Order: sequence, then structure tokens, then C-alpha cells
Amino acid sequence: MSTDRSVSTGPIRPREHNEPERTDRWETLDLLVVCHKYNTFVKDQTELLAAAFDSVTVLVRYNPIAEVSEFLPIQWLRPYRKAVRLDLTDVPANVTVEVTSLLYLPTDRGYEKLGAKHARAVGEQVERLGIDLDLIHAHFTWTAGYAATQLGDERDVPVILTVHANRDRFLDEFRSGIPGIYETWRSADTVIRVNERDVRLLERYNENVHAIPNGFSRKRYRLLDREEARSALEIDPDRALVFTLGELNSRKGTRYLIEAIPQVLAEHGDVLCVIGGQGTGIRELERRVRELGLEDHVEILGYVPEERVDLWMNACDVFTLASLAEGNPTVMFEALGCGKPYVGTNVGGVEEIITSEDYGLLCEPGDPDALAAILVEGLDREWDTERIAAYAEKFTWERITAEIESLYAEALDE
Repeated sequence: MSTDRSVSTGPIRPREHNEPERTDRWETLDLLVVCHKYNTFVKDQTELLAAAFDSVTVLVRYNPIAEVSEFLPIQWLRPYRKAVRLDLTDVPANVTVEVTSLLYLPTDRGYEKLGAKHARAVGEQVERLGIDLDLIHAHFTWTAGYAATQLGDERDVPVILTVHANRDRFLDEFRSGIPGIYETWRSADTVIRVNERDVRLLERYNENVHAIPNGFSRKRYRLLDREEARSALEIDPDRALVFTLGELNSRKGTRYLIEAIPQVLAEHGDVLCVIGGQGTGIRELERRVRELGLEDHVEILGYVPEERVDLWMNACDVFTLASLAEGNPTVMFEALGCGKPYVGTNVGGVEEIITSEDYGLLCEPGDPDALAAILVEGLDREWDTERIAAYAEKFTWERITAEIESLYAEALDE
């Protein structure tokens, strides 16, 4: 078992990258994006939406304290480093990405005060860079949403807010009593929530709330032959393979997945469970694998390079998440896009997507026995991968951004 790359690094087919096709819908207008990170779902949708605008400026909140984790063993800070938070590969020519540096202590009290600090910094940055703006899109309520709505009020510019938070985090914000959070929801011209179930809660603060899920990029998640993917990864073509991917922390529930594997082995037979991702919980998970004697059946990869993720997706028999809370996990859409069933916990908006057992199997979170039962059933099934992949086309970023564009048009009074 290793926390590093443990698979072949041989050549694979390169992805094609093309500039998004220009639509010039708002060819004289400029979009400002305020966010906490520029990768995965923020990057993918922004770069497609950029094709409709003259220019897009992205301001990413960044705490330089995170870089201390390069020199000190402070694992929980590592996901907040600039190299992790920003993915600047293949950024379109009309998109500029800047960091908004904010030094702060990651305490509850410090985080509560961070909204005003972020709002001031964004306002000053817009002035300093001479950013022209006609529309603002913020990702996450606190603090990007607060900073964006404050700027929107000052400049009389419409603001779209996407609430991405996992459900536990969202409910924490909903019950927090922090005035700035409620002010953000009230002040946004349009609020997008990534699942249906929380729309009614947000409608207590804003009557213009829409449910639009996350999506996935077909350019980055190719449909590959299972045997081709396994050959590239040097995986036994006949061995049952379960794959999961995500930050290794308590919320992702990966411990419950590991604790489910002995029952899967007893009822299904030999299986390899591959865990991709990094985070503060990796050492504890490795220890749990050793305690259960699962070294031959569970492999923790650590960080998986972007260009290798869809190989694992295509190579597996089922994709799983043992999460205790989610909003609507992007990685679920990516797995479906590779024709793989989602066999995991029913959290956040998952059941709004896995609407049929043709696409996956669900269980309650925090229950390794229940998770083992659906993994065994999932591994024993013959899945219609073409049907799953066809269903996933509803959730490509091209489809999702078309819905977002319609809300942009409303905000711009088209």
C-alpha cells in the first residue's frame, strides 16, 4: 500500500483541448467571478461561459499561511495551497485569474470576521486592476458571496450566487446566526443551489432561487474501453475493482468504506478497493487498513494526477462514495459520464440524480454493513454502461452552463 503513485506511468492517449467556441452573446460585456478556488466545477463552467463575454476576471480567495505546509507537517493546510486551489491549464485567452490574498487565522471567530475583510480586498482589487464589470458570479456563500454582493450593491451590478456547500455545511450556515450570510442570500439577484432539497430553505431569504446541479467535462472524462484502461494502469482484467476519489477527511466517510470491505470479500470474493485523494485523514486510513489486514485488497493512492483519473473511472466496475454529507458531488457525474454506476451513500442531492437502479444503488451514510451490501449487489450486477453514459449527457457542463446562461440573461434584463 502506498500514498504515492503506484501504477504505470506509460503513455496514454492525449486529450484534445480547444478554445470554447465563441458565442459572443454578450461580446461587449465583462464578467467577474469571485470564488475560493479555481479548479474542477468553478473552472469548467467559467471557461465555457467565457465564450459569451468580452472578458472574464476570476478573483480567487487565498490565504498565504497555507504555504507553511510545504515546510511543516500540517496536513490539513495542504489542500489550501495556491498550487492546489488554482488550475491554470488551458485557460482561455479572455479569462484572467488573480488571487485575492487574505491573511487570517482559520478559527471560527476569524472566519466569521472574514466576510468584511474579503469584501474590502475585492473592492480594492477591482479598483487597482481597473476591472470593468457588468455581471458578477460568486461561488460559495461565505465569504465569496458576501464580497460579491457588497461589490454588486456598490456598483449597481447584478450578482449571481451559486451555493455549492455540502449539506452539513449549508445547514451550519443556515443556522449560524451570522448576519452577513443571510444578507448575502437576500442581496443576490439570483441564487443557484446545486440540489433541489435546499431550495425551499433559501427561498425564505430570496424568491429567485433555482436548482442547477454540478456537471462534468466530457473533454476531461473520456469514455474508454475497460480493458484498455486496465492495461494502462496494469490492473488484473479479471479482478473486481471498486474506485473512490475525494479528499480524505472525516466528512468523506472513507473509513466506513474500508470497514465494509471484509464483508464484501466474504460475500463476493476477491476485490480491490482503490482510494484516490489526499487529506488530513490519510494516515488514519492507512492504519485502519493494516488493522483489518486488508493490505492486499485496499490501495490508497494519495494524489491522482488529473490525466489519470478517467483511467481509474473507466477501469473500475463500480464507483463509490461513503460520504456523510455532500451538496451534489461532481465526482458522481464524472463516474456516470464514464458509464459507471454510483454505488454509495444517499446524501445531499444524490437521490435527485440516481433516480433509478439503472444508474446506481444507494444506502444511508455511516453504516459499513449497508454500504457493503450495495457494493456486493453492485459488483454482482451486469450494468448497462452505454445507458449510464447516455443518461450522464444531461449533466455535461455544456448542458449545465446553458441553464446558467439563461439566468445571466434574466439578470442582464435581456
